[in-house]
Amino acid sequence: MTDHTQLAETFRRFADQQAMGLSPLYATLSRAVARTPELLNLAARTQPGQPAPNMLLGAVHHVLRSGVQDPLAPYFTSREDLDEARASALLADFCRRHTGRIQRIISTRSVQTNEVGRCAVLLPAFAALQQQLDDGRPIRIVDVGASAGLTLLWDRYTYDYDGHRLTLPDSDPGTVLHCEIKGAMPPLTLDRAWFARPIGIEPHPVDVTDPEATEWLVSLTWPEQTKRMTTLNSALALAARTPPTILAGTAQDHLADVVAETPDEHHLVLVFSWSIYQIFGSPGGRERLVSTLAELSRYRPLHEISIGHFGHDIPRMIMARHDGGASHADIVARCDIYGAWLDWLA
Repeated sequence: MTDHTQLAETFRRFADQQAMGLSPLYATLSRAVARTPELLNLAARTQPGQPAPNMLLGAVHHVLRSGVQDPLAPYFTSREDLDEARASALLADFCRRHTGRIQRIISTRSVQTNEVGRCAVLLPAFAALQQQLDDGRPIRIVDVGASAGLTLLWDRYTYDYDGHRLTLPDSDPGTVLHCEIKGAMPPLTLDRAWFARPIGIEPHPVDVTDPEATEWLVSLTWPEQTKRMTTLNSALALAARTPPTILAGTAQDHLADVVAETPDEHHLVLVFSWSIYQIFGSPGGRERLVSTLAELSRYRPLHEISIGHFGHDIPRMIMARHDGGASHADIVARCDIYGAWLDWLA
């Protein structure tokens, strides 16, 4: 039997540090996986570099959402409690009967949640950057690790910051992102006309016009988070009408060309929202990113907005400038991983 001690610990840590409080169902199922060798053997088929708990549970959710009838299904659509002993039996039985399908999913797909709510955290950073630059030159945003590119449509959403409603010229009143403000109100005033059409970079872009591809994104949303699912579906509908521009390939494939091809009169802003670890690895991904951007900045100044944990329990937002090979960065905010709250520090 393969030793899956480390994988079991990954599932226990996921249950205790990520799912607990947000998804009691996933916390229970993750503990079931951690103590069941058969389920660990299946989870080990996850692609290298992908988080096994998110992938395995997302695959189970995906199969159930396709209409499969199973005793496990009601727990994904209701708030009914599932005790740990029954969870092990139900999950093992389900995975046994759908092993082939689950294995194909976790061995070929990746986590691409493309969390729309993070736009509520990014928008204040865009506003702050526009205030700092204040020269009327176009600002070009490049989302590195764009998935389906939904954060590229940040100007299409309506925002609610503790009752302070913010709409932009093309905002959809039906797609509202709610964000609780902890502390002072962040900068929210910006002129959309300053922003050039953004682009994304993604190794395997999600086709927003393909129902199967977008259904995988929905399946990656945790079952209890019905509001997130509703917002995601609404954003996907917007994207299908006006698909964002995404370059297929890695950051290493495209970053240098994007830097070279962006007109000199544009400010260039590179955005990384929980994507650094997928692009530059972990640990040390942030340091490798800074080295890469510092080298590229020898050709032109670059601005960076990055969101992630960066070794902390509470996520941080970093705003940085890279110019002439030198880099300067500031932590400007703490925030929720899904954009549900923001503590602006700058």
